[in-house]
Amino acid sequence: MAQLKIRDLHELLRQAPRRGDLEQDGIRLVYDGTALHMSTADDPDTVIARADTCGFTTEPWEVTAYRASITSTEVWLRINSEYGDHLIDVAPFWAQRPAAITFTAGGHTAAFPVIACPTAPADRRP
Repeated sequence: MAQLKIRDLHELLRQAPRRGDLEQDGIRLVYDGTALHMSTADDPDTVIARADTCGFTTEPWEVTAYRASITSTEVWLRINSEYGDHLIDVAPFWAQRPAAITFTAGGHTAAFPVIACPTAPADRRP
C-alpha cells in the first residue's frame, strides 16, 4: 500500500470542496505511484491538492468518492489522530461491491464506498 502521514491525508481531505448535490460532489483521488492527487469529478484535470507518499508503493489507481464517504473518512482520521504523524496506508480495495478505498493506521482499518473506480477490475466496478 502507498503510505502517507495521517496529517497530510487529513489536510488533503479538508481541502475537498463541499457542494450540496451528491451526484456532482465526487472527490477524485488519483495515486500515480509517488503522490496522491485530489480533484473533483466534474473537473478531473485541475488538481486542487496533493500529498506525497513514501515507503511502500502500489500500482497507480484512482477512485471518486462520495461526499458522505469523505466525511466518514475525516471522522475516522480524527479518531486515529492520537497516532500523530504516523504513516497511514492508502489503497483501493476491490474485493466487494461497491468498490472501496481503505485507510489503515494504528492497527485500525476503515473502508469507504466510492462512486467510480476506473482502475478497478471490470467485474468489480460499481
